[in-house]
Amino acid sequence: MRNCIISTIILFELIQVRVTAQTVDTLININEGLKMHFTIIKGKGVPILFESGSGDDGSIWESITQQIADVTGAAIITYDRIGFGKNSQSSPIGFGNEIKALEMGLQKLGFANRNIMLVSHSIGGMYNSYFASRHPNEVKAVVLIDAANACAWTSIFKNQENLERFAKEGNDLKDLTNILDTVLKNPMPLHIPIVDIVAENQLSDDNRDSSSYKTWFSCHHNFVSQSPYRKSLLAYGVGHAVFIENKPLVINVIATQYANYMAPEQKTVILEKGYALALKMVNESHKNELKCGRSENDLNEWGYALIGKNEMQKAIEIFKLNITLYPNSWNAYDSLGEAYQKAGHKNLAIKNYKKSLELNPENDNAVKMLKQILK
Repeated sequence: MRNCIISTIILFELIQVRVTAQTVDTLININEGLKMHFTIIKGKGVPILFESGSGDDGSIWESITQQIADVTGAAIITYDRIGFGKNSQSSPIGFGNEIKALEMGLQKLGFANRNIMLVSHSIGGMYNSYFASRHPNEVKAVVLIDAANACAWTSIFKNQENLERFAKEGNDLKDLTNILDTVLKNPMPLHIPIVDIVAENQLSDDNRDSSSYKTWFSCHHNFVSQSPYRKSLLAYGVGHAVFIENKPLVINVIATQYANYMAPEQKTVILEKGYALALKMVNESHKNELKCGRSENDLNEWGYALIGKNEMQKAIEIFKLNITLYPNSWNAYDSLGEAYQKAGHKNLAIKNYKKSLELNPENDNAVKMLKQILK
């Protein structure tokens, strides 16, 4: 049974289109003695630049970049920061010089002075923040994945135990302080649309009553509250590496953010592919993960949109997915019963209407429809 009537419905199709784009793996000569490693999945429109976390190179994103390229059609850019991966130089060159080296690499690749979307994880959020402050007109959207921000780092640096731990782990405290000072002086522009994904389970701290745990969430809340263009999303049941532990969620957030702000004329196509990919991933391995990105009502409306196009089999598959994700929803069974009825599957319609009544004996619609079918 439909919960609401909407005047305009985006019609989604279960079309899985996979195009294997050309991948370019290259070392870019930044200046004498310094080369930076970039990996590019070729595409059209606004490119997406991925910034990795502390200790990781660009290869950390390989599990999701091809799928994002398939869904969005965008060029996907990953790279190794100085001292990691295939870069030629291991010694640090300073935060500001790292950003300038990235800018020069993008320029030589043909991406300079162009619109771009940013995605970052962990310390990569600090790099994205400064990059966006230097390119406020080019950066069109950002997705932060459990990313560090200036508020959280300021709190961390006030704790002597944290500083001692950083030093023991081989971190350059002077360099980290420089990153924080630079970002504080050059904050993320307020007009840029951002989705800030925060992991529910922080791997670095299992004690939810600790001050550091509470500060991390408080700082992300404050960051989002600074601008109406920022949205927060809590990733339930996962740790710091959200994009590894819940791939469907991250892929759909990136694709939706891209569709909303980067290519409005292609929005429906991108969202269709995003839904189809999420459906495939859920059915194959992580059926409960889609709950984080798509509500019961979203799927219900999608199913009715397909009924409106007389694509009954596709609608049935969506309603079946809905009851898989929400097995205690009487309304999901009611909707599946209706789809079966319209498709001419009388016995299956009866079965699902009866299940809906079992879950909700006051479902008058199921009573009415069963009477009509049994006549």
